[in-house]
Amino acid sequence: MAVPHSRTPVAPTPARNNPDGVPHRIAALLRADRRARLLARDIAAGLKPDMGTDGPAASARVVETVQIDMAPRTRPHTVRRFSDTCTLDRLFHRVNAALTADQHAAGLRFRACWLRSTRHGGLVQRYTPHTGSGSGTLEDTEASVHARRAIDRALSLLTPARARVVCAVCGMDENPGTRIRTLHTALDILHERW
Repeated sequence: MAVPHSRTPVAPTPARNNPDGVPHRIAALLRADRRARLLARDIAAGLKPDMGTDGPAASARVVETVQIDMAPRTRPHTVRRFSDTCTLDRLFHRVNAALTADQHAAGLRFRACWLRSTRHGGLVQRYTPHTGSGSGTLEDTEASVHARRAIDRALSLLTPARARVVCAVCGMDENPGTRIRTLHTALDILHERW
């Protein structure tokens, strides 16, 4: 049994207001398919520009160029990457910036603590005894505990509504939507007192 293509109608049923007998939804899909095929043909022929990765939405994002050493004694590779990696960056780097530099810094600090607090350390077994020497790096579990305490201090400064919007936007990378004023106030408090 042949499986029909998702864009082709299985059995067109007569529609009331359509003289060809094709339902409106299917007719709209067929027209969109035809437009896409014609546009792809024109792009391949060089008649129209390809607005894909170099289109207006991509060129509006802030791009930074970085030199990365892939191996010792080799030429560094030039890598282009977007500097807006989270919602805070997108709010800060857009043309009509919704965040000030201080609010952005406070939000990124909260985000770093949030990500560090959710990271779980691996279970490591050592054959040598572990002694506290005072130097060295914190293990993942210790760093996550310190980050949780920092987040608790930050959230204790905020009202429940402000804490929810900071956790949603800075921690879980959600869009603030209509809560942008609450986010501004919360980030100002975090910048001043945290």
